[in-house]
Amino acid sequence: MAALFTLDSLREEIENEFAPVTIPLRDGSEVVLRNLLRLDKKDRDKVQAHLKSMQIDAEDEDADLEPVLASMREVIKLAAETGGVKLLREIGDDELLLQRVFQRWMEATSPGEASNSPA
Repeated sequence: MAALFTLDSLREEIENEFAPVTIPLRDGSEVVLRNLLRLDKKDRDKVQAHLKSMQIDAEDEDADLEPVLASMREVIKLAAETGGVKLLREIGDDELLLQRVFQRWMEATSPGEASNSPA
């Protein structure tokens, strides 16, 4: 028997699987960080360029982390529907918090393994 589905049911499934990361701010507003695939091509290309530039040798103790942190900030601004600058202002100089927000977005935006894939 063939599987039956509707485009609406697929849209709902996609929305659940690739939901954006929503971060409440102190003033009661929220910043929504969209999934990478929800960005337009121009922004997606910029994000991918930043992600490539962030790769550093983990064993290099003298590696300059400033460019990596700057790229994290740019990715957050690009992923945010609105309020990316406001979110970064609230994060301030807390680089660990910046890294954690970025990490959560990366986890949410990474496609999971297909459920029908062979084990």
